[in-house]
Amino acid sequence: MAKGKSSKGRSAFSGLSVVASAVLLFIVALPTFVTLVVGLLPSMVAFIFDRSPGRTMARCVFGMNFSGVAPYILELWQVPSQTVGGATQQIFQPMALSIMYGAAGLGWLLYLAMPPIVANVLNLSAQRRVGELRKKQRALIKTWGDSLIKEVDRSGN
Repeated sequence: MAKGKSSKGRSAFSGLSVVASAVLLFIVALPTFVTLVVGLLPSMVAFIFDRSPGRTMARCVFGMNFSGVAPYILELWQVPSQTVGGATQQIFQPMALSIMYGAAGLGWLLYLAMPPIVANVLNLSAQRRVGELRKKQRALIKTWGDSLIKEVDRSGN
C-alpha cells in the first residue's frame, strides 16, 4: 500500500514541477515558451493518451520530438532581441513545422517498429542457444553413450 502512495506522490511532484517550470519559462522567456508549446504538441498528446506503465510511447515520441524542436530553440536564443513575433514567424514556417512534427512522427514509428525487431532478435538468439545446447548434448551422448538418456528418462527429469 505504501508503494502505491509513493508512486502517486512522485507523479504529483513530477506534474507540479512541470507546471512550475512552464510558468517560470512563460514569465522569463516567453518566445522560448511559445516555441516549445507549439513544437512539442505531439509530445503533449502522447503524454495525455499514453497510460502504459513507464509511458514508453510518450518518452519515445518526446525524445524524437524534442530533437526536432531543439535547433529552433537554439536559433531563437542566438537572436539578440527575442520577441514573440519572431518566435511565431520562425516556428510557423512550413519547413520548421515539418521538421518538428516529422521528428515526432519518427518517434511514433520507432515506438511501433522496435518491439517486433527486438522480438526477432531475441528469437534468433534463443534459436542459436538451442543449437549450441544440442551440439553439447550430442557430445555428451557420444562421450557417455545412450545409457545417459535412459538414466535421465528413469529419474523423471
